Amino acid sequence: MDRIGIMLDWGIMQKGIRGDKSYERLPYYVEIGKELGLEPVFFHPRHVLPGDERVQGYFWNGSRLVSRRVAVPRVIHNRVLTGDQKARAVISRLSKKKTVFNGLVVRDKRKVHQMLWKNEHLRKYLPHTVPYSGEQFRQFLDKYQVVYVKPSIGSVGIGVARIERHGSDYHFIASKKRKVMSRPELLAAVRRWVGGKRFLIQRGIPLARYNGKTFDIRVSVQKNRERDWTVSGMVAKVANSKNKLSNLSRGGRAVPLTEALATLFSPEQQEETIQRISEAAVAIAKQYGRHFSSLADLGMDMGIDEKGNPYLIEINVRDQRYSFFKAGEKAMFKQTYRRPLEYALTLLEEQKLRKKHATQFLRLHS
Repeated sequence: MDRIGIMLDWGIMQKGIRGDKSYERLPYYVEIGKELGLEPVFFHPRHVLPGDERVQGYFWNGSRLVSRRVAVPRVIHNRVLTGDQKARAVISRLSKKKTVFNGLVVRDKRKVHQMLWKNEHLRKYLPHTVPYSGEQFRQFLDKYQVVYVKPSIGSVGIGVARIERHGSDYHFIASKKRKVMSRPELLAAVRRWVGGKRFLIQRGIPLARYNGKTFDIRVSVQKNRERDWTVSGMVAKVANSKNKLSNLSRGGRAVPLTEALATLFSPEQQEETIQRISEAAVAIAKQYGRHFSSLADLGMDMGIDEKGNPYLIEINVRDQRYSFFKAGEKAMFKQTYRRPLEYALTLLEEQKLRKKHATQFLRLHS
């Protein structure tokens, strides 16, 4: 049985060692791996020993992770999201010696937007987005009814502010707080909110609603056995009415996408909308992947307007996947684990084939 490396965040590893549950379903890796002839080795970059050839790996024993020192697997699925420079240096070195997919990529939302904007076919999916400045912010307030101010690098909705214009008043919604302000008060509040950090301003898409609340869609886009980008699942994330965020960790809730769409469209329109979202997600993944060839597993947040037109909100390179579980979409949830392992198997088979061809070539020319 071939070994596949699964590189996880330190906190997730510690939970696994204690036998505590986390959003990573470690038994899924083992169960699906067994079907494919793969044995997962779980580790964090800190577990890699000097020389990068051996690792203090961990194996699932049915209830928790147990340690065993083994060779670093030839193919590794990177699930680590960290700013720790030592860990990033290890991932960078491993990427040169082994096949690491979903390696280190640019996560700056502004730079990602620029990469995608280069493809004119994708522009219809990209809401107007610019780096924060006082002048740009004033222009956005004049032009759009809803504006978001968000960190260039961030996740799970932390640091995101939503601004809604109501007549001459503005509603500033952030961190479960809603304040009504005049324009001068708002400009000062947002200046303080941003501080000296890098933020973006983004037009708020007029999102479709489910039971009166806006929702966006988590789309899992992954490379399959044939190395093609494909959609593994879609789920609706309904916004919390207090902070208008749909992130599950910020009070949002997940429901099956079919349930949300059924309140808006006819069965034919639902199918068409799902097809449009799928086409947009795959096209966006391909463009992002042109800049970072190691990408194989993405979680996109997309929105649709009342006509079913899709828009990209942001791309997550470490999809936590649990929105599928929370929505009761167990088959989709499991599929998001299966596809990366099938892709890993393809990478391993290609390595073996290259090695075989190299051996044959040496025999013929020796």
